[in-house]
Amino acid sequence: MFKKVDVEVFPEVIGSLTLQGKPLADIKLKRGYQYSGVMEEKKWDYTTTDDEGKFSFPEIIHRTSHPNKPFAGTRISQTIKVDENEESDIIKAAKDEYSEVILWGSISSGEKHISYLAERLARLDCDLANEAIRNEIIDEAFPSGVVRYQVLSICRWPDLEKLEIEKRKKFD
Repeated sequence: MFKKVDVEVFPEVIGSLTLQGKPLADIKLKRGYQYSGVMEEKKWDYTTTDDEGKFSFPEIIHRTSHPNKPFAGTRISQTIKVDENEESDIIKAAKDEYSEVILWGSISSGEKHISYLAERLARLDCDLANEAIRNEIIDEAFPSGVVRYQVLSICRWPDLEKLEIEKRKKFD
């Protein structure tokens, strides 16, 4: 009845996991997404950091007719975190301090990847010593006006964060 389209749910993810700059090897990570109105629960996939603490996840595209239904929205919750069953001593210590270790948490909207989020997901630099902070990413070129995306993360993007501070000054 409604034509199916490809919804770009999660762009390719490339990152590294460290503790105070030292690579963390063999740490199991999980990535989850939930497409509002389409999925009742998050769907998860997994990866493990290599000897240099590097990890990646492939792009996810979901074929669905949902965006073509009347009044349907496209909101996708995205999460990347250390697997709660991870047993390494470093992760156990981090979990003692925090209930869970979230590398990335955001909500995406639309059928295509949001360039501001995809750019960050392509170079996650995550250090367990970092406090999780809420990053505000401003998209001034959004068709219906300025949009602010919220990302909760222990990852950092120093060069991109400088640009966001300047944008915030402009729009606040």
